[in-house]
Parts: sequence; structure tokens; C-alpha cells
Amino acid sequence: MNEIRIQAATPADVATIHRLANEIWWPAYRDLLPHGQIRLMLEFMYAESALLNQLKSGQQFALASRNGTVVGFVGFQTKPDSSIMRIEKLYVLPSEQGKGTGKRLIHHVAALATAADIHCLELNVYRHNPAKTFYERQGFTVVSEVEIPYHNYTLKDYVMQKLL
Repeated sequence: MNEIRIQAATPADVATIHRLANEIWWPAYRDLLPHGQIRLMLEFMYAESALLNQLKSGQQFALASRNGTVVGFVGFQTKPDSSIMRIEKLYVLPSEQGKGTGKRLIHHVAALATAADIHCLELNVYRHNPAKTFYERQGFTVVSEVEIPYHNYTLKDYVMQKLL
């Protein structure tokens, strides 16, 4: 069987998320972002302690597995005082891209949002990231452009939303 299985992540899974982030970010961003920025973002956003703090502050994670091997993850949370579910992180291994895994992770978050009577998904994507096309194919549209100061860098993103 070659099926994708989605399951909720727990604090015991932070080492797996940390490992995946390091395996995924370099191929995804090495030609798009300064290497110092990649290292900094991995250190501040994907260190095991940072991931545990994100879980404690309300971010949820789900893992995608194929044949018992974790191949991707999504991090998401409801925006405070909002009816929007934000996808904070969505990454799959390069070998897994194009196999429907990212789509399944989005559908998982959409189902949880709908069950919570939330009718909009939102995410940020780097303006030069080819993943923007993937998100558009999933029904997301650009609603704004943002520039977010991040240490000595500026994150230049699109904010994208999808109505459920």
C-alpha cells in the first residue's frame, strides 16, 4: 500500500519535525534566500525548543506518512479573535513533491477548520517561491503583499487565502 496517512503531532514528534525541516529547507530555499537567513530561520523556528514553545502556544502540527515513514508536516492555528485558520508551515520532502502529500495536508487543515466553523485558510509564501503556483492550484489567492522584518532580513511574502 502506498497511501498517505495524516496524524496529529505531539511533543514527542518535535525531533522528527526538526529533522524534516532541515532536510526540506535547504533544497527548497538554497537558490532563493541567503544561506545565513536559512540557517537563522531554521535555528529560531525549527529548533526542538522552538517547536515545543509553538505547540504550547497553540500551534498544532500534523504529520504525513507514506509506508510508515514521515514525509511532510503542516503547522497551523486559528488567528486570535478571527475566523481564519492560518497554515504557518507546510513542507514535504523533495522526493514527495508532486505526489499529493501537500494537498492532503491542506485538506486535513481545511477539514479541521470546517469542523470548528472556520471558513477561511490563510498562509504566507515567499514572493519568489515556486510553491505559490501549487497554492493557487489548491484554490488560494493573493490578498496582500507584506514585508516582515526578521532579524537582519526582510521577509517579502504574499498573504494568500482560500475560502472553505
